[in-house]
Amino acid sequence: MAAERLQKLLAQGGVASRRGAEALIGDGRVRVNGQIATLGMSADPSRDAIEVDGTALQLPTTYVHYAIHKPSGYLSSAHDERGRRSVLSLLASETDRRLWPAGRLDVESEGLMLLTDDGAWANRVLHPRYGIEREYAVLVESMPDRATLRRLVEGVELQDGPARLLTATAAQPPREVRHQPGERGSWLRVRVGEGRKREVRRIFEAVDQRVVRLVRTRIGPLGLDGLLVGEWRRLQPADVSRLAGARPRITAGGTLTVAIDGPSGAGKSTVGYALAQRIGATFVDTGLMYRALTLAALEAHVDIEDAEALGALAHRTRIDVRRPTPDQHQRLETVVLNGRDVTRRLRTRRIDAAVSAVSRHAVVRNAMLRSQRAAARKGATVMVGRDIGSVVLPDATLKVYLTASGQVRAARRAAEMRQPDRIDAYLAEIERRDALDSGRAVAPLRVVAGALVLDTGELSVEACVDAIVAHLR
Repeated sequence: MAAERLQKLLAQGGVASRRGAEALIGDGRVRVNGQIATLGMSADPSRDAIEVDGTALQLPTTYVHYAIHKPSGYLSSAHDERGRRSVLSLLASETDRRLWPAGRLDVESEGLMLLTDDGAWANRVLHPRYGIEREYAVLVESMPDRATLRRLVEGVELQDGPARLLTATAAQPPREVRHQPGERGSWLRVRVGEGRKREVRRIFEAVDQRVVRLVRTRIGPLGLDGLLVGEWRRLQPADVSRLAGARPRITAGGTLTVAIDGPSGAGKSTVGYALAQRIGATFVDTGLMYRALTLAALEAHVDIEDAEALGALAHRTRIDVRRPTPDQHQRLETVVLNGRDVTRRLRTRRIDAAVSAVSRHAVVRNAMLRSQRAAARKGATVMVGRDIGSVVLPDATLKVYLTASGQVRAARRAAEMRQPDRIDAYLAEIERRDALDSGRAVAPLRVVAGALVLDTGELSVEACVDAIVAHLR
């Protein structure tokens, strides 16, 4: 076995996290071949005798990974000098392995935690460079006004530097989070891209909002998924791979496909087109196909709530998305509806207001599915839309989910339409549309399992493309 850094070996042996292992080495509690170890030292466990506090290090041949719904009042750490209960005690009857949390929650917080003896895996889940987001249900004493919500996502100054929420919207918690007797206040759903100590609570305190309950509901692609408070489950290999970042797959036919999902205004078209240019793939924006169908429905005076009539219209309507011609260099794509170029007519307020209603019908989406998949079979393809990774291309080589705060998306929309004074109006429209898309019965807006999640409010187009290409490699 090749030599490895000591802190990595200690983490693999379930002694501590890498940071905790560095502290053990710094305190002189680790010896290699009888000599006190120093930071930066490497060792080969097949040849070297490694001891921690006089006990030989044992490296496991297999690892275990658990998800648990932590109750309030339980510590995330293994031991406490004051004798308080540890979340690890809830698994005492299940395993005698030495576990530690891959991401902690403070004692009064609740929700999803990961417990493991796999140090390398835990480090990948925790490290900021892998961009694993956390989602929380937050109960505050009163609903923040729009200006306060804007401050939360634009950022506040904390003692350890600036911090912000990626999103903050009014939403009831998932069913796994039970309401408490006499509970009062307003629930929000928030996402963060970092994991600093008590970060969410401190961000709310900075805008004079007191957090009554804080429940973590999701870590990357993994949610509570049926776990009630105090319950746990062992993660399946697929869950472990998803959290660590599974390798991309090539479809059975050997065609490279990248599926890019995300809410309206997240930059899917801009990033997708730049990626297609970088890797020499065809760019297909399925959102424009639905916009073209919406235009056809409005022109034909078809009721956008009449699913049967819209389905019939979709079957008899021919919509093509083509590469721009040399004289159309200002476009990302050209959309042809029944033989006529309608590209310039698809970004209007009238279509903005109707397209979500048109696309939510199952018969409409089924009618569009055949042409969307046919486009991806022609060669290397970057396809963007709302349910590309989950429905249209479930076997895509790589699935990407782009996101950004509502404020960022509203500002982009106002700039695109050259109406900077309408940011608040666009924000209200985006929030309404997000709520519709997330709650619809057919193809709801969600992060598909195993997707690479990128915040375009934080990353430039070039940085997003770099991250996607790195995963493809």
